[in-house]
Amino acid sequence: MFTRKLSGKLLLITMAFVMVAEALIFIPSAAMFRQSWLQERAVSAGLLTLAIEGVPNFSGGEMLSEQFMKDTSVSMVAQKRAGMSQLILGMPPISTDIIVVDLRKTRRLPLFRDTFRDFFSGDGGYIRILSDPTVSGVDALEVLVPRRALQMALQDYCQRVLLWSLFISLLTGIMVYAALSSIIVRPVEKLVKGVSVFRADPRKRPGPSRLSTRRDEIGQLEREFVDMKLGVRQAFVQQERLATLGMAMAKINHDLRNVLTSTQLISDRLAADKDKRISSMGERLVRAVGRGVKLCEATLKFSQSVEERPEPRKLQLATLVGEAAGDAMVETGVETGRVSFTNHIARTTKITADPDHTYRIFYNLFSNAVQAMQGSPQKNLSVKAQIIDNKVSVRIIDTGPGLPKKAQDNLFKAFTSAAKGGTGLGLTIARELARAQGGNLMLESTSDAGAVFVVNLPLAGKKA
Repeated sequence: MFTRKLSGKLLLITMAFVMVAEALIFIPSAAMFRQSWLQERAVSAGLLTLAIEGVPNFSGGEMLSEQFMKDTSVSMVAQKRAGMSQLILGMPPISTDIIVVDLRKTRRLPLFRDTFRDFFSGDGGYIRILSDPTVSGVDALEVLVPRRALQMALQDYCQRVLLWSLFISLLTGIMVYAALSSIIVRPVEKLVKGVSVFRADPRKRPGPSRLSTRRDEIGQLEREFVDMKLGVRQAFVQQERLATLGMAMAKINHDLRNVLTSTQLISDRLAADKDKRISSMGERLVRAVGRGVKLCEATLKFSQSVEERPEPRKLQLATLVGEAAGDAMVETGVETGRVSFTNHIARTTKITADPDHTYRIFYNLFSNAVQAMQGSPQKNLSVKAQIIDNKVSVRIIDTGPGLPKKAQDNLFKAFTSAAKGGTGLGLTIARELARAQGGNLMLESTSDAGAVFVVNLPLAGKKA
């Protein structure tokens, strides 16, 4: 509604204030009107008396007197000489309810009480007006008028003042409204709209806007609002950069910790074991250290929150999966006990993927599976592969207790791991790496018998 808006309230308040001012002015103006009305009757009666007595045997005196009494509502005119009243025209009334008003007593302000009395008086009664005479030898001029005539004149005057007051208040309200609407209301409405748009999407950068050149408080408010929006957007940008950088560093730290832990375990075994398999372990150590070096280089080069672009090549899937499973069980299998691993992937199954990124996918999945089976009586981990629509679908099956409901709801969200001591980044990193290579990572099923994860990767060759 219009009255609920600031502009509507402003218009109504302005009109109300003008009406209050007009009401305060009306009281003394009505008293002045009453005094003027009585004065006019006295002056007219004096002139009529002068005309009648100044021209003896004036033939038009009777007609003039009748017209005068009709126009002025005067009932009687008399002259007071030596305490006696001499009638000029009219007859004295029978009613004794007569109020005397002596105009010979000068007042700066009329009596407001008499005005209210005459305004709300009944139909009966007369007003006796005493004024200075116009004929020599006369003490005073007496004029008698009905109070009803004065009441009607006051009511008519009130109606005219009321109509003019309404017109003036409306005109003043419109002018004030137009002025303040242009100066205050419209700029405030513009600010309200800007605040609403900014609240809906504070990160959205609007089009170019011209700064206000006003020097008053509204102009200062508009400039402060623009500065506030710029400051908040800059804070959002910095917050996003910091959050992204923190995510990236957490990812790198997560994988770097896994790689270096694996390297440390293998190097310890190489240092203590003189078995013939030392050469194969040495090769594994070289590969693990190489991966650690690459992650360190990525940390130093990290200025944007993006993963290193994958460098896809043709890979033998069974070998890469076996290597990732072996490293995962070497790292976590010491604490969880012996884990049985079965690789059902054929040697001829090949994929097109980045070797390091794919290794990290399976390493994270195997590490999570081994840790999940820590309290299980049977610790069996198996991998199967199936070719579907030029994709290799790899299923990782464990015999753990499955995932709780809370973990399923936030499975691939960062920092939501339910595992004790975990960072909650393993599955997040694995899914991002899979999708970056044109694949995906999903949870196929989970129950008390274990969980099944599926990794889809691009197929490089046909299965023989």
